[in-house]
Amino acid sequence: MKAKVREKELAIELRRQGLSYADILKQVGVAKSSLSLWLKDLSLTDEEKKYLKDRKNSNISRGRINAATANRRNRLKREQIFLKEAKDEFLLFSSDPFFHVGVALYWAEGAKRSNFFSITNSDVDMLNLFVRWLEKFVNISRTDLHLQLYIHKPFKHENWEQYWVSKLGIQKDSFRKTIFKPHRSLVRKRPNYKGCLRISVPKSSGLLFKMKVWQNMLSRYY
Repeated sequence: MKAKVREKELAIELRRQGLSYADILKQVGVAKSSLSLWLKDLSLTDEEKKYLKDRKNSNISRGRINAATANRRNRLKREQIFLKEAKDEFLLFSSDPFFHVGVALYWAEGAKRSNFFSITNSDVDMLNLFVRWLEKFVNISRTDLHLQLYIHKPFKHENWEQYWVSKLGIQKDSFRKTIFKPHRSLVRKRPNYKGCLRISVPKSSGLLFKMKVWQNMLSRYY
């Protein structure tokens, strides 16, 4: 019984010093339920409360810094792997003009500032060509692509999604919600306009990194 009393007194003293429950449990060998029971009605002075809050915030900040450092270290490791793969693949494909075409197309029309690989255009032949490029050089199936159509409101009820499905040979369920752009006039000045289609590759930050490497290597190549 005396041992329990000493443990309780020690736990209270450590709590007043600003230690967290987890830190106290490391020094006092009791169950967490017992510790909670001992400390739930503990009255702290304003100074002790402030010290406990400051210590907690300090631990959170330290944890965030450590997490950010670990994330950055892991990202740099992944980028080193992607860099080597990109260089090897460029050397492997550099004799094929079609590879150069795809890199140049993305350089001109692809997303540069996003976190994923995507390209947007209204030219169906160009996008069809680029899809074939993805299949050949990146080994990505058409069924894995995500599509999203951007089109003006006057075309809202004309189901142009089906047009793109038929032209690209991609399933309708690959489409995300269509974005209807506002238009001042209800008159369609371009009757044959089919909208702009964005083709994106999910979970593709590594591919986007590689594409930037390929663009630099393509520039040096020529």
